Amino acid sequence: MRPWRTCVWLLVFAAGVFGLTGPARAHKASDAYFVLSEAGVEASTTGALRVRLSLALKDVDAALDSLDADDDRRLSWAEIRRATPEIARWVSAGVLLRCAGQPLDIAWAFETLEQRSDGAYIRLAAPLACAAPAGLSLDYRLLKDVDPTHRLLLNGTMGGKPFATVLAPLDRPAIDLRQAGQPEGAQPARQLPQTGFATLAQFFDEGMHHILTGYDHLAFLLALLLPVVLFPKLVASPGVAPGASRRTGFARLLLTVTGFTVGHSVTLALATLGGITASPVWVEPLIALTIAASALLNLYPVRWIRGDVLALVFGLIHGLAFSSVMTEAGISGALLVWGLAGFNLGVEAGQLAAVALWCLLHRVLLPWRHYHAVVVRGGSWALLALALYWTAQRLAA
Repeated sequence: MRPWRTCVWLLVFAAGVFGLTGPARAHKASDAYFVLSEAGVEASTTGALRVRLSLALKDVDAALDSLDADDDRRLSWAEIRRATPEIARWVSAGVLLRCAGQPLDIAWAFETLEQRSDGAYIRLAAPLACAAPAGLSLDYRLLKDVDPTHRLLLNGTMGGKPFATVLAPLDRPAIDLRQAGQPEGAQPARQLPQTGFATLAQFFDEGMHHILTGYDHLAFLLALLLPVVLFPKLVASPGVAPGASRRTGFARLLLTVTGFTVGHSVTLALATLGGITASPVWVEPLIALTIAASALLNLYPVRWIRGDVLALVFGLIHGLAFSSVMTEAGISGALLVWGLAGFNLGVEAGQLAAVALWCLLHRVLLPWRHYHAVVVRGGSWALLALALYWTAQRLAA
């Protein structure tokens, strides 16, 4: 293949990668946090409740043009304070709580600013008065037109029992926080998960969402899979030695994916259960560097470095990033173990879906005589450039 054609294909591939990912950012998706607590020992009978809602300032800024009043891309305390009434009105319009089917007029008030792994959050709080026998439901619609990947992570206690669940404004925005008799002919609402298995199912979906919207994790997985040849008989590229092709195949694919799974599962569990702590200040740039290192090794292989071992070691770093979702959700006790199990299984399911898609593309592209030059080497150069871009941005953040 002529060098200029290789460059053209490389630029096309890189443009596609940058176009799909948009502005590079830390992999953490857009999340908000909702805590419902029973205010006092007799709250389960009196219906006295309190709610707290934490929203990322970057998300609020994306939804409200007036937040950054001087348009300098920085939010000052004065701007936040002036915008608090507007933020409260916006929240009231997008967070609808009903008691016995009737909308509650909630007086959201500023409580504090808090720092989380992906930046500053504003926390609003409000009391709720809903008689205990009456049903209580939540319909969450914030940011549905701004970020389709946005999620609300809920936890707290209801009727003296802890719960943890996830809402998505686009496809599962509503839930019954406290059940009551349903009017005849009414469509049953989704119930609050207060059992271990129900919590596992909730966070299984969240795990899949997290891996499939985590461009850096998918980029790392692609960097690991690019040099693996699954169908040696189809190899038409002179750049791939037949003997090497036979030593790769499905066995190497299985070992590589297993290595990544074991690595991130170990640190995900340790970080979530409190065994270790890690700051995103250094975890996020390191994740980008794992992509760069893997892509560089595709271009300039080192014989004694095995792909499955590399996946295991680098997977330990990726697991620290996965853990931010569970640790910041505020879940504790037995539900945390169930949520962690569901989240990890969801991550694995999403990962297997991504691997299956790559295998199909690999099967189609492998007979192409320019496969090695364009897909393997060109793709590795593009991933290297993308990873260095992410690294620089995360270090500067």
